[in-house]
Amino acid sequence: MSEPLVNLSIEGGVATVELNRPHRRNAIIPPMLDELATAVESASATESVQAIVLCGAGGAFCSGLDLDAYTTEPLPPWLATANASGARAHDALARCPVPVVVALERYAINGGAAYALSGDLIVSGETAWLQVGEMIQGLPAPMNLAWLSSKWPASVTSRVIYSGDRFSGPQLVAMGIAHTVVADDQVRDTAVELAQRIGSAPNGTPRAMKSAIRSLYDVDIVSQISRARAVSPVTESFRPTRAPKV
Repeated sequence: MSEPLVNLSIEGGVATVELNRPHRRNAIIPPMLDELATAVESASATESVQAIVLCGAGGAFCSGLDLDAYTTEPLPPWLATANASGARAHDALARCPVPVVVALERYAINGGAAYALSGDLIVSGETAWLQVGEMIQGLPAPMNLAWLSSKWPASVTSRVIYSGDRFSGPQLVAMGIAHTVVADDQVRDTAVELAQRIGSAPNGTPRAMKSAIRSLYDVDIVSQISRARAVSPVTESFRPTRAPKV
């Protein structure tokens, strides 16, 4: 049997959701997003789970869209439902009732950056980086816009979107995007320790606190995602002109 595209494990109060395409640096294909949505939904529905670690196998978070897979011949059958798969994955993360800790190892690029930005707390490696280069490539960035605009001020969103720059771990901390930066070989362990600390809180308080934070800040990420899609639509006229090198 083939390996799962997303691994889910639950221990104590923590679920680990791991993107599992290490041979492609966890590049995005819709079947992986379907499994990601299922894993997040399952963890969310498990009452004992109080925190989620979102990470990538093989020491990298996500290198973005797998363009080779999208353009292979014959064309893959999942192309017809690709947008629905992405929408379902982001919707699952938007509705997730527990804190999500992202382990940002090596890089999170374009579509992969959006999944990193979905986290409530990001633990970054010292040399890891995040890049939203979609505008520079002539592409829309609806999911990155949705997550950035729901959490950070317009100045941060503008800097990330307009520049297309790579932002290192220390820069992400300085911008308030990442929670902390640690040695590259300590990212996963630190993220798990942080999630375990959250998960050990008594009486289901992490779920209650996440709900309270969203309510107090009037955060409705599901609606924000819909708005971002409306103002930054994906159309056939968009074609990449330059891909980030990794």
